Formats: sequence, C-alpha cells, structure tokens
Amino acid sequence: MSDHEGIRHVEIGVADLDRSLDFYRDLLDLAPAEGPAAGPGVAWLSAGPALLKLVETAEGDLGGWVNDDLQRGIRHIGFKVGDVDLRAERVRDAGVPFTLPPLDAVGGVRIAFFQDPDGTHLEITSGYLRYHRVASPDLAERERLAALSRPRTAPPVFDHVAVTSAGLDAALTVYRDRLGYEVIGQISQDQDPRGFLITYLLAGDAVLEVFTFTAPTTASPWTPDPCRRGFRHVAIAAGDPEEAASRLIEAGAKVAGTGALVDVDGVPLLIA
Repeated sequence: MSDHEGIRHVEIGVADLDRSLDFYRDLLDLAPAEGPAAGPGVAWLSAGPALLKLVETAEGDLGGWVNDDLQRGIRHIGFKVGDVDLRAERVRDAGVPFTLPPLDAVGGVRIAFFQDPDGTHLEITSGYLRYHRVASPDLAERERLAALSRPRTAPPVFDHVAVTSAGLDAALTVYRDRLGYEVIGQISQDQDPRGFLITYLLAGDAVLEVFTFTAPTTASPWTPDPCRRGFRHVAIAAGDPEEAASRLIEAGAKVAGTGALVDVDGVPLLIA
C-alpha cells in the first residue's frame, strides 16, 4: 500500500462548534490543527495519525444513524489511550454517559464507548489485540510493542474507523484490493449470536475495522445531506485522487452529491 492512501481525517457534523471543541479539545485532549477549507464553522483537531474535522450545521440530526452494529456504514471511531479506566473517570466526571462502560473485551483489550454531544459514537481502548487469526505477524507485533510503550497517562490518539459490511469479500475488494490496505488479523466474537467477525486492516497509520455478521444487516442511512450531524465522511489521502477514485468505482463505489464516493455498504469516502 502507498503510504499516501491511508485514513487522513474523519469529518463530523456538530450542532455547536464551541460545545464540540470543549468536548474534543478540552475533555479528550485533542490538539488544534491546521487543515484545508478552514474558516467559520470549521475546526480541525489533531488526533495523532489522523485528523478530525468538525463542521457546524445549525440544523440537522444523525440522519437515521442508530447505535446498532447491524446497520451498515460507519459505526464508530476509536482512540488508543494509556489506560481506559483512567480516561473513563474523566469522561464520567464530565457527566458523559457511557453506551458501554469499561470492560475487558474479546481479544484482550480494555474498551469503553460513549457519544459526543451530538451522538457521534466513540470508543477508547487500551492494550493490544490477541488476534484469533493473524494475517500479518509483523503488524501484530508492531501493535503489541506500541501498546507496551504507551504511558498509562497517555492521551487519546486516533486508532481506527469501524464500519459494518454486508459481506467480507466485497469489503476486501474495496479496501485490500483497490486501496492496498493490509489485513492484520481477525477476532471472532463467538459469544455473539449474530455471528460477529471483526477484520482489521492497516489504513496508512490508522486501522480500518470491518464488522461482518452471519445475521442480516440493514442498509446504511447515509445521504449527502449538508446538514448531517455525526459521521459525514472518511477522507482517504491519495497521491492521484482521480486514479484512486477510479479504482473504487471499479469495486462498486458510487459518486455522491458532495463529491465523495459511497462504497457498496454506504460508507462515504472522500479521496483527496
């Protein structure tokens, strides 16, 4: 994979930019950053290997997104921290409710989930995954060593985007075969009656988590509504945007009204 074709940023629509900056900058300790298309109602934050772009919209809602991983499209974004419980204390003290309180997850990591002020779903995680199936021992070992060297007080850094796909083969056609993302490994959630499998791919310096199920999934509600809050798109850096877009269209992606592409599962991708 070209180093230029990883996840560059995630764009999130917000109702109140100052309120969201209080959340992401002051509570989660993400640093202000420079980014393209800066201006009134737009703020960029550095999250380590990727950026967040916050865009204020006076009206709108999550556009049909619900907290159900059987719904295809973007499910959440995740941040690595030094200690989930330490960070969770701060989140709890700020009055933010958890959609999933801190717990030990399958694969040996500690995780917790909560939402930003507009309902965007976020995960914090610490430790390193013990994959049930390892595709790249070198990448798995790199992740382990990074986790062991991370201080307990380390602030959040961007780790992954999680998406639900109707089928793993179709998702791999897009992300592995067209964008060149390397599969790191897989975790089987055998305790989950929905037949839950997570496949992890290295997307530049970040990770793409692909959720697939044996249970039926539902369609992504994403539309190119400029008033959409929550997840608006995932930006993919590319040395040749037109050529990268052509590869994705060959894999079934469609052009959306915003100039972004939408893959077969309703994940909006902006090639830049």
